[in-house]
Amino acid sequence: MTTETTQNQINPKFEPMLEQMGNLLTHLLNAQNEIWEHIKQGVIPAKEANNLTPCINNTMKIINLCNTFMRRYNIETQGYDSSVRMAGKNSKKQQQAEQTNQPDDQKPHELNHLNSVTKEYQNALPPPKKEENAVTEETAEEQETSAENEPKKVQTKPAPGIITPSKTRPPIITYNPNGFQPYGQMRDLFKSHEPIKMASGTYDAGKTYSCVAYMDMLARQYPGARLTFIHRYLNRVYRNIIPTYEKYLGFKPSTYKSQNPTPIIKYGGELPEFFEYWNGSRIYINGLDKIENMLSDFYDGAFVNQAELVEFDSWDHLRARVSERAGTAPIAFLLGDCNPSTPNHWIRRQTQAGKLKFFEMTFRDNPEIYDQQTGEITEEGKRRVDRLQDLEGLRYKRGYEGLWVSGEGLVFEEFQPDIHIVDNFDIPKEWPRYLSIDWGYRNPSSCIWWTLTKDERIYAYKEIYKTKLTQPEFIKMIEDNQDEDRHPAYAAVDSADQDAVEQLKNAGYRVQEPKKSRAKQIDVVKERLKVDETGKPSIFFRNRLVHPPDQELKEAYRPIEVTDEFLTCEYLENTDGTDKDDEAITRDHHGIDSTAYFILSLQRPRTIGSGKFIGGAVTMGKSF
Repeated sequence: MTTETTQNQINPKFEPMLEQMGNLLTHLLNAQNEIWEHIKQGVIPAKEANNLTPCINNTMKIINLCNTFMRRYNIETQGYDSSVRMAGKNSKKQQQAEQTNQPDDQKPHELNHLNSVTKEYQNALPPPKKEENAVTEETAEEQETSAENEPKKVQTKPAPGIITPSKTRPPIITYNPNGFQPYGQMRDLFKSHEPIKMASGTYDAGKTYSCVAYMDMLARQYPGARLTFIHRYLNRVYRNIIPTYEKYLGFKPSTYKSQNPTPIIKYGGELPEFFEYWNGSRIYINGLDKIENMLSDFYDGAFVNQAELVEFDSWDHLRARVSERAGTAPIAFLLGDCNPSTPNHWIRRQTQAGKLKFFEMTFRDNPEIYDQQTGEITEEGKRRVDRLQDLEGLRYKRGYEGLWVSGEGLVFEEFQPDIHIVDNFDIPKEWPRYLSIDWGYRNPSSCIWWTLTKDERIYAYKEIYKTKLTQPEFIKMIEDNQDEDRHPAYAAVDSADQDAVEQLKNAGYRVQEPKKSRAKQIDVVKERLKVDETGKPSIFFRNRLVHPPDQELKEAYRPIEVTDEFLTCEYLENTDGTDKDDEAITRDHHGIDSTAYFILSLQRPRTIGSGKFIGGAVTMGKSF
């Protein structure tokens, strides 16, 4: 008998159950019709009409039971969870025609991306807790074939947010020899039972991909597990983690409304709130800028992407949210990945204090770059390593060598991400708004939205940082992202490109063109970065990008926003290697220049009144 014929036949153990359910369903429907006819004829007194309700309820239970067994049948035979009719009712040609006409996200899916070695890591974890009175697979089959005249009780759907482990069997997973498996230090991370773990290392080490795989493994290993993907900013989960998660899965999870749902289903539309597995496990989406959403939750596992950007207080809060109180996994795992940062970062201090297990990886552990069987670099790997080797200065030390170092000759040593980068908040309407602009094309065009507090502190709250924008495209993008309730008082701009300045004026913006001086620009920014007697600086940066990160910059490991520039901008040494020229700096500083223009504009004499437009320019009133 061929495999094809076998798959189109019904497993014999399902036949009695289906026949039994069919008979019960027919009987109940006939009883229901008979009651209705009696009621219409007035044969049954009105007080006995209530007998119809349990009849209808029993009918629905049988229908739900049929659906449940149909789903189990498809899982058993096809490897995916679906409510479609049993295979075999259509010919092979009809099935192929239907699948050809279906969109990709409606076609049946198989999970074939996992490597057989992954079983080793699943087995390395402690076994899940056994529930009291748990039903084993064998006893479940006995219950299914017994009590022919007594329909099985169907558990009602739990309230939102409450997870109950599914009793359906998982999809059949084809273990692909060429699929995923962890290597190097990541293999040790998978095996480790330490509850708090951090994956660090060079750029392109596959840290995020492997951590996503780890969370997926926990979801499969512990039915009903509550897990979560986290970033400091919620929108970065959708931009950073979810695409990697879908790449790992090998498919995009469908919605629950899909006719042929994938084994993992998303809830919440294009920006899903969680992903639900066939076994009841869920992976929730959270951002630390929306930490109120997590205050009453407990998780069996959490993955924090780019943990070096997270404040220690937030990490400490997560340690209390990720615990065995979630009740599914015997060990609750808090997992993070990070790029190297400053030597005194809290991640390093926590490691030295023994409060988290630190795993350090390199791009040599990435199977896409190095063949782990032969040890040889792949063709794609050569291109990626070449880009890493082209890094310079601080980015080379951190990105290629994986060192936790501060840059020698770093221009803005005062900049500290945990101090100067703050969470989002509602900006008071009375705070004035401003723009600052640095023109570019091959280099990034930078536009930053600013607001000014009553005590003269400034906040960057939106940002464009993008290459390959013509001047009209750049100005159009600025207009499309303006605040609905507030127009900027003026734009502080780079005066070098007068054609671009004129186009901005013609678009209706007041313009200020501060006098450019590299040494002066550096000084005013450094002064704002300093912490004053109140313990705060006078410049802050919120979550800002109004567009996805520039892919070209990302692939070249260049900054993708202004705060990245502060961590890499260096002085250029003179040729004799001694003194440093205050006006000669290297690395990207386009957003820093934009920042400096705004700070310099605040130091200019201000005018009484708001000014008047004359030919697109601003006429200044009396100075004070």
